[in-house]
Amino acid sequence: MASRLRSLANAPHQALRHSTTASFPTAASSTRTAISATSPRLSSSSAFALVPRRHLSLRSWFNAKKATAVANTTFGNDRFSSQFEPALEEKPLFYPLSKSPLAPVRQKAEWIHSHGTCPVCKDQHPTEKSQPPVYECPDCGYPTHCSEDHYHQGKHNHQHVCSTLRQVNEDEHDLRSGRRLKEFEFPGRQHRDEAVNLSNWDTFLYTRGFLSMNSERSMRHVSHVLTYPMTVASVLHQSSPYQLGKDLTVEGLKSLAALRHTLHPTRLAGSASGGELKTTATNTVRVFCLGARAESQLPPHVWSQLAYLFPSTAFQIHFVGPDAIPATRAGKGDHQHMHFENMTFVYDKSRYEAYHAEAGPFNPYFDVFFLFSPGLAHPATKGMWKPTIPLLLDTKCAIFGTGFNQTDVENDLQELETCGLEMDWLMKPRDNVFKSLKHEVNVTDLQQTAQCNWGLWGIRGRRYDVRPSDQE
Repeated sequence: MASRLRSLANAPHQALRHSTTASFPTAASSTRTAISATSPRLSSSSAFALVPRRHLSLRSWFNAKKATAVANTTFGNDRFSSQFEPALEEKPLFYPLSKSPLAPVRQKAEWIHSHGTCPVCKDQHPTEKSQPPVYECPDCGYPTHCSEDHYHQGKHNHQHVCSTLRQVNEDEHDLRSGRRLKEFEFPGRQHRDEAVNLSNWDTFLYTRGFLSMNSERSMRHVSHVLTYPMTVASVLHQSSPYQLGKDLTVEGLKSLAALRHTLHPTRLAGSASGGELKTTATNTVRVFCLGARAESQLPPHVWSQLAYLFPSTAFQIHFVGPDAIPATRAGKGDHQHMHFENMTFVYDKSRYEAYHAEAGPFNPYFDVFFLFSPGLAHPATKGMWKPTIPLLLDTKCAIFGTGFNQTDVENDLQELETCGLEMDWLMKPRDNVFKSLKHEVNVTDLQQTAQCNWGLWGIRGRRYDVRPSDQE
């Protein structure tokens, strides 16, 4: 494996479209992608129309009639209009789950009937098994209680999540409706004179040239897909919204300064041709996503939004963990790597403690770790992370993590603080500027909702300053 990892550093970075073990889909074939529906990760049954689009220019504006003719010819017989008839009209999008015209939604209702709990039964008889929730709330459409009587008894508590459940219900029907999801037509490379504002989702989407979002639902859809690459970008970029003192510690600024020195090399005169930024990468930065799940299933052109913000840098994105599955699912074996433009994607299903020695040595100027909602304190995954954390801290590289909600973040940080290992805090725990705006529901307990990458924090293995002996 060592030779395989080393060879990636010498891989060409100019528009490599094909893999040595598998090939990426084209823009048309990657328009519908599967992602996980039962956790606050991306839904594996949601269909996304992910189509890169060309940036607008004055030339394209004056050739609007020609472009319209081409579009009518192209899209008149494309897979959206000829192969997929819309399953739902744009309105209405609200249905009780058991009466939905979509089979996957009805199956979710059946799953809740079988595995869910009635909150009133649970409160009244905590030691007994509650009755299955079969009564569907008329406002949100979810089966929330075992009977109409218990629904009215628990309606006061249910009101706190009812509007969120209805929102999730309508979002799911919209994603599965079969309509052309134009909000997923992402821009390509940015013009050299364009500056990107990373203050929040609105300013980023506007300054990067995304199509205008005409509804909050569209914003939720897009943020749910882009939250992974944009969380990475918002931390590493020189225009990061996280500032020293407010969010970053002094040690955090030192670590990010090292990474940004690599990510933002000085651009010499003549290094760019025409109106575009230089596309030949001069440095390679490795981003390790440990315990990877949904982030590994994103199509490559979604992750390319990260590369477009750093046009002079090539990226190696390492997805490590038993659930690290490529979006194409075309390759075989536990180790795969693929190339797309200035990015190399590595997928390895081994545990990180087995991957660590082969991936090293590590350099704080070129390597960074991200743990997306790792569950460091969760009983089901706590033991899996125990051998990993000491190895990560030993690299002295920056480590950033996220959580589903405030409780999840606090539990993970408490686990780190009580593990007895020496570390420096790089980023104070806070809400993530580029969290997913879409809510996810725990189908076994509808009172619990969460958002992908809601919170953000950063640590690093402790480093000690070397001082002369006469100063001690």
